Amino acid sequence: MYQIGTLLLYDKRGVYKIESVGAPPVLGASGDYYKLGAVFSSSNEIIYTPVDMTSSMRPLISQREATNHLELFSQLEPHIFRFSKAMDLTAHYRGLLASHRVEDCLLLIKEICAKQRELARQKKRLGQVDIQYLKLAEKLICEEFAVVLDTTPELMRERLYAVMGHRAIA
Repeated sequence: MYQIGTLLLYDKRGVYKIESVGAPPVLGASGDYYKLGAVFSSSNEIIYTPVDMTSSMRPLISQREATNHLELFSQLEPHIFRFSKAMDLTAHYRGLLASHRVEDCLLLIKEICAKQRELARQKKRLGQVDIQYLKLAEKLICEEFAVVLDTTPELMRERLYAVMGHRAIA
């Protein structure tokens, strides 16, 4: 069980802080729930999740781990997967994010950026599925790294693309 005040990466939503543990203000709910507050949301978003459903959350990595990931990021070798159906591409991207591993999320970013470079040479653009998952992976990585490296997600995004030597997608 996590402690109040713990910062977590929650599912595919971003960085959240455990604000309390107890019964949620929902009729019929039983058992203990974490009350999670979004760290980078201006809407004061709150999520209630059962304390026994921890598979969709994990503690943030350390500052040292984030620094190591950034150093190794440029060395990651992406593979551009070619799928004829958007469903297959979506399943591939979901699978990478479902692992909740930083390496997989970084690999997803590099993979889509490599695909973007290849398509740009052909005077084509990324598809909606690629853009959607790139933005999601960026959000997850940049929020987590911003917290542990004491910066903002926006500055972290710039740093991430500088390390990669690639221009960010608007």
